[in-house]
Amino acid sequence: MILLILIIVLTCIYYILKNTPLLYKIKHICLVCIVSFLVLSIIKYPQQAFEAAKLGINTWFNVVFPALLPFFIGAELLIGLGVVNFIGILLEPIIRPIFNVPGEGSFVLAMSITSGYPIGVKLATQLRNKGIFSRIETQRLISFCSTSGPLFMIGAVSIGMFHNLQLGTTIALSHYLGAITTGILFRFYKFKHKRKNSTKKQKGYIKRAFCEMFKVVQNKESTFGALLGTSVKNSMETLFIIGGFIILFSVIIQLLTIIGLIDIFSNYIQKYLYIFHLDASICRAIVSGIFEITMGCKLLSEISNISFIQQAVLATMIISWSGFSIHAQASSLLSKTDISTGIYIFSKFLHAILSGFFVFLIVPITHSIFSHINTPVFFQYSIKTTPTWTSKILFSSKLFMIMTISIIVISIVLQIMFLLAHTLSKINKK
Repeated sequence: MILLILIIVLTCIYYILKNTPLLYKIKHICLVCIVSFLVLSIIKYPQQAFEAAKLGINTWFNVVFPALLPFFIGAELLIGLGVVNFIGILLEPIIRPIFNVPGEGSFVLAMSITSGYPIGVKLATQLRNKGIFSRIETQRLISFCSTSGPLFMIGAVSIGMFHNLQLGTTIALSHYLGAITTGILFRFYKFKHKRKNSTKKQKGYIKRAFCEMFKVVQNKESTFGALLGTSVKNSMETLFIIGGFIILFSVIIQLLTIIGLIDIFSNYIQKYLYIFHLDASICRAIVSGIFEITMGCKLLSEISNISFIQQAVLATMIISWSGFSIHAQASSLLSKTDISTGIYIFSKFLHAILSGFFVFLIVPITHSIFSHINTPVFFQYSIKTTPTWTSKILFSSKLFMIMTISIIVISIVLQIMFLLAHTLSKINKK
């Protein structure tokens, strides 16, 4: 404590003597205090910090790494080979009117929905750095392309934690509807912004899509081997950054729990949200979920005196908010661009609110559907075997290939349908 006070005093003296803006001084002093507090906490509780770090490493290596690696490498290759440009031009007539972003946003959305956090932000920053999206368009894109994956919501949360398949369906539908609604609202973000060289009114999409794809390949000076090496290098670098944040926040949450700050924050939430009649255990789960979604959902599942609708609303809002751990991962990716992290975090807050609202609309529907389905009494114990690391990465690879082929086929079919409709309208006019 004496060391912490000494650091704060020296920092204050330094900034008083230095000619820098006051706001920057306050911000930097706060960061110094927080970091010093965490370092001293780790020194005081080394064993607990070590165990939390082990848990973070285990989560990253056995869950996150095999799930994201195929998507990261595959997406890098598709961008480098011009396939994303091909998909973008074909889906431009659909994506542009809805979300006011280029058609390439459809690929980012599909990958985000399939894989989960933080693949959407990763791909959006890549496309921004390549000049495919403008700064405003990228800001709109990440507002609805930063989502959780169905495997986490249905497999890990609903079945693994709550042992309730209906809850997973409710969470997933509400989560994705909230994301789409957020994207529709963000289409009006700086609405007067017009992108230069916009091609949205051009025709001949199929021909132009193939020309654009071949053009990207022709402009590449490197070989496919070099592209593959770069894709693997960039993907591994990003995954190690994500792993570092997972380990860091695992330690932070553990330290905050030991010190008692989680309970303090929970008491404040319980005090100011008394109209919702939330007990201490629910508030503790909410606070943990603000920092990290997995821990928040796990604590929520361990509460016995909670209704289904409360489980659905709180779990959906926690997952849609995504937690400071995911925000930190996204911030590290966005720092390489000119995109505002603050606006991104606001979009996640809006996503959480909208998702929680959609729960009230989805629950009657899912309840009606599942009331006619006979689920085995011991359904939660039906899966005994734990998938291996190899099986996880193979499954992720298959999922990536299925989603990529599906979106290519869908984009071509839609363009053929548009072409046929346009031809028929011309014939009818004649």
